[in-house]
Amino acid sequence: MVVGLLLVSDSTLTRLGLTAALSDDQDIKLVATVDSAAQGRLTVSELRPDVVAVDAVLPDGDGLSFATQLRERSATLGVVLLASRDDDRLIRSLEAGLSGYVPANAPIGVLLSAFRHAAVAPTSFTAPDLARALARHRRQQQLLSPRETEVLRLLHAGANVPRIAAALLVTESTVKTYLSRLYDKLGVNSRAEALAEAGRAGLIPEQRSS
Repeated sequence: MVVGLLLVSDSTLTRLGLTAALSDDQDIKLVATVDSAAQGRLTVSELRPDVVAVDAVLPDGDGLSFATQLRERSATLGVVLLASRDDDRLIRSLEAGLSGYVPANAPIGVLLSAFRHAAVAPTSFTAPDLARALARHRRQQQLLSPRETEVLRLLHAGANVPRIAAALLVTESTVKTYLSRLYDKLGVNSRAEALAEAGRAGLIPEQRSS
């Protein structure tokens, strides 16, 4: 069986890299590459690929939303999301019923294995480091409330108290209360310590020293 693959990505590097990687592959044939969700919808209808690889960031929408739409329309289509390492997005991909999630920096062998898996088991989810990601997610759910998790993500994005308050539509006093609870649960006393500890606990991507 030769797997017909459609790539939906506006990244030139991704498109050229995958084209080169599949040039001599006997099992997977790249039937088309398109650069938007709109073109992807049309091409899926026209070419009927076995697997669609979707970039998480598309010029006309969110890749995960588009991938979810593909899954809702067909239970037999393999759908693999290509994205940066992100436990939250991985979990949402699993919950959406996608076939796989592959980090952008994964070895090409891992990527091709995900495509082959998606072709034969489209509703069975696969992802590198899946067990650890699920464990980190469970630990996060047990440790922090949804609001505290939002505050932590905004802290990680560089937001200060006023910006967090504006994003969450609450007062700065309320944000400070969330921060106090967050620091207490993490056993820290400052923003820097909170981010470092949250990184070690797998609640956010761990910060690397330069």
